[in-house]
Amino acid sequence: MSLAILCRRAFFDLRQNFFGQLITTMVVSLSILIFAFFSLLYFNLQDFVDRFGTELGLTIFLTKEAPKDRIPYLYQKLTDLSEVEKVTYISSEEAFRRLEHFLKEEQDVLEGVDAEFLPPSFEVQINRAVFQLDRIKQLAGEIDKWPEVSKVQFGQEWIDRLHVFSGLVRTIVTIIGILLLFTAAFVVTNTIKLNVYARKEELEIMRLVGATNMFIQGPFLVEAFLQGLLGSSLALGIVFAGYSFLQGFETRFELLRGMNICFIPWHYTFAIIASSVLLCVMGTALAMRRFLRL
Repeated sequence: MSLAILCRRAFFDLRQNFFGQLITTMVVSLSILIFAFFSLLYFNLQDFVDRFGTELGLTIFLTKEAPKDRIPYLYQKLTDLSEVEKVTYISSEEAFRRLEHFLKEEQDVLEGVDAEFLPPSFEVQINRAVFQLDRIKQLAGEIDKWPEVSKVQFGQEWIDRLHVFSGLVRTIVTIIGILLLFTAAFVVTNTIKLNVYARKEELEIMRLVGATNMFIQGPFLVEAFLQGLLGSSLALGIVFAGYSFLQGFETRFELLRGMNICFIPWHYTFAIIASSVLLCVMGTALAMRRFLRL
């Protein structure tokens, strides 16, 4: 039997039971919508963690006993490291001026304080091309052992917390995705069962007159394909509309400024659509097989 005949029969059945098919498609769409929303949240969180990590820098505080004639040597030693893109030396006086600027109207708390109480330091910018968080942690540990260094800071605790939170969101998205996709498959399967029971006499007559299994199953499989395709496409379209809406507010609100909101990767988007279609078709095939005992 040709595909054209299957499609004509499927569209005829859709018109005959339009409301029931619409409800099934909306349930599929709602399930995919919730999953796509959490996916969008996860990918933006992951992008934020990656960008935050690549903008990570090292602040190397020197000991007060460090000889000043060793500073050029340390500067060159840091510059020669492959992970380092730029090194800036911050003297005690420069650090004190920064502190004064930071305090602004509360500078009176620094009255009588000698600038030398702040240790000199190096601000190190990491080369993004070779950025690896584990290597940066190792590098910080190695530099911290230098005799002229008193402490190395690079926001490790924040990075670790962000990675833990990102992993938690990824786990939640995975669990929700599995539950929602199988929920959609369950709803579609039971809807098909109801449709089959409603047309039981018609299908029995078709089998008695010699209709093949594909002739009976074909329209239902086409309907399931359309439900999975339309439902997932509608859900992703709604998510994309929300994403486009938020993009317009990035520059208007201080909270969103600089966040650079990204959409779900296109290969992941196609995977969501394909999974939705596959589960709907498989659920329908299973329902037909059990009912017709094919």
